[in-house]
Amino acid sequence: MGESQHVEAPLVLVVDDDHTTRMMALEFVSQAGFRFAEAGDGEEALKCLATEEPDLILLDVEMPGLSGFEVCSKLRAMPKYANTPVLMLTGLNNNKAIDLAYSAGATDFATKPINWSLLCRRLKYMYRASKASEELTRSQERLTVAQRIAELGSWSFNFATREMLWSDQMYLMFGIDAKAHKPSLILLCSVVHPDDKSRVVAWFKNVTNKKFAGTIDFQIVSQNGQNRQIRQVLEQVFSDDGKLCHLQATVQDFTDRRKAEQRIHQLAFYDELTGLANRTLFSETLSQSIIMARENGEQFAVAYFDLDDFKKINDTFGHSIGDKMIHAVGERVKNMLCVYESKGDIGYRSSTLARMSGDEFTLLLEGIESKNSVASLANVLTQLFEEPLQVDGHELFTSLSIGTALFPEDGETVDVLLRNADIAMYDAKRAGKNMHRFFSHDRDAELVRYHAVEDRMRMALKEDQFEVFYQPQLDLESGKVDSAEALLRWSDAELGFVSPIEFIPIAEENGFILELGEWVLRTACEQTKRWIDDGFDVQKMAVNISVLQFAQAGFTELIESVLADTGLDAAQLKLEITESVLAVDTEHAVNALKALKQVGVELSIDDFGTGYSSLSQLKHFPIDQLKIDQSFIRHLTENSEDKAITKAIIAMAGSMNIKVLAEGVETAEHLEFLRANECDEIQGYYICKPMNAQDLANEMGNINNLLAEIFSDGALSKAS
Repeated sequence: MGESQHVEAPLVLVVDDDHTTRMMALEFVSQAGFRFAEAGDGEEALKCLATEEPDLILLDVEMPGLSGFEVCSKLRAMPKYANTPVLMLTGLNNNKAIDLAYSAGATDFATKPINWSLLCRRLKYMYRASKASEELTRSQERLTVAQRIAELGSWSFNFATREMLWSDQMYLMFGIDAKAHKPSLILLCSVVHPDDKSRVVAWFKNVTNKKFAGTIDFQIVSQNGQNRQIRQVLEQVFSDDGKLCHLQATVQDFTDRRKAEQRIHQLAFYDELTGLANRTLFSETLSQSIIMARENGEQFAVAYFDLDDFKKINDTFGHSIGDKMIHAVGERVKNMLCVYESKGDIGYRSSTLARMSGDEFTLLLEGIESKNSVASLANVLTQLFEEPLQVDGHELFTSLSIGTALFPEDGETVDVLLRNADIAMYDAKRAGKNMHRFFSHDRDAELVRYHAVEDRMRMALKEDQFEVFYQPQLDLESGKVDSAEALLRWSDAELGFVSPIEFIPIAEENGFILELGEWVLRTACEQTKRWIDDGFDVQKMAVNISVLQFAQAGFTELIESVLADTGLDAAQLKLEITESVLAVDTEHAVNALKALKQVGVELSIDDFGTGYSSLSQLKHFPIDQLKIDQSFIRHLTENSEDKAITKAIIAMAGSMNIKVLAEGVETAEHLEFLRANECDEIQGYYICKPMNAQDLANEMGNINNLLAEIFSDGALSKAS
């Protein structure tokens, strides 16, 4: 390390049939710093070239056998020695010999007798010139390679000689045969794309102006018919007297870079699935619209819409079909806008459609005339999906919920407008879906609360803010409590008490009900098992099951897993299912209920009478119990219609061997009526309000005393 690298001295091959000449050559070239090799004739010299690699050759002309001229011609035919310096020695001091030497490929010649000191200097000069030539050749080769890699060509033009020179890469780039065409500006312009030709010609005509703009981008059409993007940078060279004397230009093919830039732009500002504007581009466009609308005193609208019940599509058909459906929706809306706007008199100036994320889209309508024009377009959008979408052989139905915010009355910033349009969309969903709503400031506080509840919900489960309460269910035949219903309660550190009426629908909308429902199921089963082991009165637990849980793949297996984990017997678990699940997909519902019955659990239809089913439909389902909704019980004693409905449900259910439980029992009159009409079970505030497990355990003695009093002889008169 640190030692200088040894550079070997140049090798001189001396070819001469005269031994004395070779001896003199050895003496002088060695003193001059060269290494030495020798050959006595031409044949020996050619053999030597196979083993030695001389840097210079000193070659005598007159030798026996092959002459020096013949040897020089043969070695020049060898690629390795095509450019090796050759100094020919001749005693023939005439022009013919000199011409023959150069024709054979000699670099230089010297005559005999030889001035060895001068000859060695000439050898050194020839060697330096040879190395400089080699380096220049290598530099030119590197430049050619670099230009090819960079797709960079060059040309120059001399005004004095009117001569134009092109680099090799220029010919390759333009697809022009260098042997068949002489470079010229006319030839250059001949490959320019017709759309750009007049502009490029006009640019060249201005080239003599000292303020000339030296860069221009244009397209060319190569000989293979491909369009290429070209950038030309030109530099003017002026003489001392200010005359333009020379032009030098570089020409780069940046087609691939332009494609890459366009791809990067596409990824940055356009949605890859639909090809529509993405959130970033839409926000930037909306920001510019705000500036323009302020300057011009205009109104515009921001509509936010998504697909109703899209999650069911993903769950049923998979995300691949879901993605294709989103693409199909984007195409249908985009095509509709094109047709709608082509008719004119649409009530707005222009539109921008974007996909924000998932199944959510936004639409910017600039220069609107009135709210009516926005409402008209929204009405067209809601009707757009009355016909199904065809996706991979599936007929898929969907609908749109649309919310709109107006500038400036509903917001004057990007974030506020998008937020309020989103709020209006959720307002449309809660109103029944497949409709349009304008943002309303009166609804703002309510919807802010909605989002606050949604945001806090998942954290609340992790922070143990949810609690299961239990409400006893009374068997009217025995007059004793034998079961209870598990009811979820939530008191949040930030929101305070949140009613199940408020948070359960939100959990069902965002899918959190699956996680929350499993937690309630496990908690209730664990508590029931503890009560049974302790000999407590409650021997059976009723747990509400949501539509999403019931439709969930593997729900039966989940029930089996919870029962196994908690040790609760299947017969001690009652699942309360809302009757709406029976109307969605009868075949699926029958199969799912049969699977649950095989597990051994009891099945109850909750809130019966408020949904879609009827008693006649129940014969298809393996149901054990009906729960009459409390809306029929609340005015039971004073409303004859409620009395008639309740009697009919009890009678027809009895004929089908299905038990009936009435919820919402709050008075002795309710209890007396239901007992008289042979209702099987009741629950309600008359017996006990919902309590946590500990409070219910503490209160059970008082409940039993109350029941003993109620059911004592003469306490209730049984109606005939």
